[in-house]
Amino acid sequence: MGLKNLFRRAPATRAAEAEAELRAAVQFDPGFEGLLRIIGAEGASEHVSFNEAISLPPVFAAINFLSSSLAALPVAVYRRRGPGEPDERVDHPVAALLNVAANDTTPAIELRQVAHAEQFGPGRGYIYIERDRTGLPINLFPLEYDRTAVRRDGRGRVFFDYTRADGRVVTYPAADVIDLAFSRRADLISSRNPVLTCAGAIRQGLNASRYALTVFGKNGIPPYVLEGAMPSGDAARRASDDVAKVARRQAEEGKPILPIPAGFKLTRLGDDPEKMQLTPVQIFTVQQVARIYNLPPVFLQELSTGTFANTEQQDLHLVKHTLSKRARQSDAELSLKLFGRDSDLYVRSDLDELAKGVFKDRIEALARAVQTGQLTPNEAREMSGREALDGGGQLFMQSATIPITLIEDKIRAEIARGVSSPQPPEDTEE
Repeated sequence: MGLKNLFRRAPATRAAEAEAELRAAVQFDPGFEGLLRIIGAEGASEHVSFNEAISLPPVFAAINFLSSSLAALPVAVYRRRGPGEPDERVDHPVAALLNVAANDTTPAIELRQVAHAEQFGPGRGYIYIERDRTGLPINLFPLEYDRTAVRRDGRGRVFFDYTRADGRVVTYPAADVIDLAFSRRADLISSRNPVLTCAGAIRQGLNASRYALTVFGKNGIPPYVLEGAMPSGDAARRASDDVAKVARRQAEEGKPILPIPAGFKLTRLGDDPEKMQLTPVQIFTVQQVARIYNLPPVFLQELSTGTFANTEQQDLHLVKHTLSKRARQSDAELSLKLFGRDSDLYVRSDLDELAKGVFKDRIEALARAVQTGQLTPNEAREMSGREALDGGGQLFMQSATIPITLIEDKIRAEIARGVSSPQPPEDTEE
């Protein structure tokens, strides 16, 4: 089997997989669907589309938080040096594309936020790289997810087909497209859509919100059952319609009393919100979305069990296990596509921006780094956004700090110096 056959996939197979993804749905028992139709939640078994998913506040909050956090990270260009030498930060035009302006009309932070929002929403974010004649990147432009298709040709090369607004299809090689994926599949072409992959958890949250609307919506009138002796089905329907009209009119006019004909009574269908545990269901939905995006719940504003201690630990978890990995993924893709695989230049996000917490703790940490010779005063000032000063470019060390091997020599020298030094004369009484 040659390389051509290795990467070839039948069109029917790809179409079937795409259709299966778009039909991601949660099915319920038919009897349960009938009950949902009665209480006004008849759409509970529909598939979860992306627009429907982001109408759920935890999903929207997760996508917005991750995309804005990653887009706000400063990005610098570094050059790899020899073994044992630290990498050198260089002033490269690409740094301005990633930090200042992506093109003539788009700030860099907005372009990066859009790309990351597509990455955590539909599952894929694309950015086109425009180059000059020498191959140097000069502009970055977004490629809409819905208009971009990824394919691999018979030789194994990857291309991106972008459909412009006028209907024309433009093909870009993979080297000119920054491709940020939420989770790639084994073929490295397709990717998983977090919304469709976890449709069950998202549908549960949507159903809970929909049920809450049946309780608190429609002028605050929950579903009821009209009980009483009725001669026929038509009479029952007419009585039900009449009571519903009167109830709606009474609610609109602010009248709390509803007249009921003699021999009839209204029985509430289901139970009250507290007994139905709407709040715990909503909290569980937030936790499910937090699992999908590997986010601590506190960053989705779920503070029902939050304390000062565990909130601080969740902050550390966010940087160590979520943002640092996503930033490294983004840096690798940017470095490969902007500079090529054989370049000694690479891009690195500055995660120190996320560590700017309490001012007192940060200043004390910088002071200790200066006193132990790890940073020069000017380097510490730069990390605090201050300008460099004369004389601050050298390392300092506390004078009392010496190698442990020299402690014995130091003590012997001090003893010898004390013995050889002249003693002050003693006071004598005349």
